[in-house]
Amino acid sequence: MAYIGLKPTAGENNSFRILDTLSTFTATFNGSSSSIVSVSADTINIPEHRFVTGQRVTYNDGGGTAITGLSDGVYFIIKIDRNLIQLASSASNANNGTQIDLTGLGVGSSHTLNVAFDGVNKEFKITHDNGTHAKVTRASQIMLSINGVLQQPNDDAAPPTGFGITSDSVLVFSTAPASTDTVFGSILSSNISSFEISDNDIDNFTGDGSTTNFTMSKTPPDSRNVLVTNNGVVQYPNDTTTTRDYSVATDSNVLSFTTAPGNGVKIQIRHIGFAGGAGGGSGLVQSVFGRTGDVVLTNADDITVRNIVGTGATFSGNVSIGGTLTYQDVTNIDSVGIVTARSGLKVLAGGANIVGVVSATQGAVITGIVTATSYRGDGSQLTGVVSGITIKEEGSALSTQATTLNFVGANITATGGGAEKTITVIAGAGGTFAANAVGVHTTKILGINTTTVAGSATSEGAIQVRGNIAIEEGLLTLDSNINTSVSVPSGKNAMLIGPTTVGAAATIDVAQGSTLVVV
Repeated sequence: MAYIGLKPTAGENNSFRILDTLSTFTATFNGSSSSIVSVSADTINIPEHRFVTGQRVTYNDGGGTAITGLSDGVYFIIKIDRNLIQLASSASNANNGTQIDLTGLGVGSSHTLNVAFDGVNKEFKITHDNGTHAKVTRASQIMLSINGVLQQPNDDAAPPTGFGITSDSVLVFSTAPASTDTVFGSILSSNISSFEISDNDIDNFTGDGSTTNFTMSKTPPDSRNVLVTNNGVVQYPNDTTTTRDYSVATDSNVLSFTTAPGNGVKIQIRHIGFAGGAGGGSGLVQSVFGRTGDVVLTNADDITVRNIVGTGATFSGNVSIGGTLTYQDVTNIDSVGIVTARSGLKVLAGGANIVGVVSATQGAVITGIVTATSYRGDGSQLTGVVSGITIKEEGSALSTQATTLNFVGANITATGGGAEKTITVIAGAGGTFAANAVGVHTTKILGINTTTVAGSATSEGAIQVRGNIAIEEGLLTLDSNINTSVSVPSGKNAMLIGPTTVGAAATIDVAQGSTLVVV
């Protein structure tokens, strides 16, 4: 097959390919080998073959003996996979999967199957570099001509004109080429990392002899990014110095012909979807397009960007952030500065050793040990922690910051070890004290060296200081005014040392058998 223009260099050949010859292809195989011809499966093994289901082929035994079930002549391909085929007696049987029964091996190693332009076959496998299968997703990846006329690409398995492709990267002609037709073509293969296939659109128009401006479906960078044909004849774009066939203004989707195409002329505008980097004054890449490819840089290249938006990233080395790093989920943090958590900080086994200030707006949940030089706050949300003791005297606070209680007295002892101490106060003499205007007032009997206490504060057993002294065994008053009734129980003695005044409402009752002495 002829080249379109000059054969590309080795470097360019990574993406630009010349199609293998389509007009004829012959596969040679050993018809006597059971590893090639399977009688049980009715298959023939031809590695990386170029056949397509329904293709008409010619079989020849190569001067040996034909495979049993076959004879030299015409058959139709049933494609099993990239390596295996079966043969059918008709195109209908091939499309229905009805194969010929192979009942025995042939003789000879030069059996052949040939597919060619014959006015019948429309479908041909797209290959390059002597049999490498091409991956084609859009017909516009292929530049194809028949007898020197550029053919119209169609993304259709049954193209109405020109050619189309199937999902299996099979080229389909709208009209079966004849044996006398000359076909050549090239392909922009799918391994171009910056080739955006979705940009390879085609606009079709029909000239009317007067219209010069045509609105395209896309806005190309300039006139160099579209290929224009009139009835299959390539048109030349204008440049800065020469006016030719057409032009495209900057940032415009309108193509302007210098001369209006004639009435009925088929106009085709093919958008070339190779989007390379637009050079800034320093030669930097400003934009990269490529849905399926990768951008590969060397270890000496740098990337300078404004914003990066992506679904994931993997770094094998260190990442340095000059500004603020905002993230939703991080497994491990190794930070030498301040870490601020948005909703909480969870520390698992191993604990957290924090020297500085810890700040969290909604709290921190820590399952390990927290070690800090100090804690701030009132401690109201802490459990099991006593922050202070209030000491009061008769209801009035003496101290709210006390941390130590000191017990003083001969009858106080402290026992126990470790964190728990037991304070014991040994009971001594005393009574029940109550408030009085002057002096000491008891509401119960104050007994001194007694085993049994009887009576009340107003009778035996009471001691009244300043004025009167009441003795358990009787009544003793010194220069007193008695305004409360008193009594001397039976068998008891009492003494009044005067002068003594008895109030109007008060009485002194002396029980029978008792003696009251008045001095």
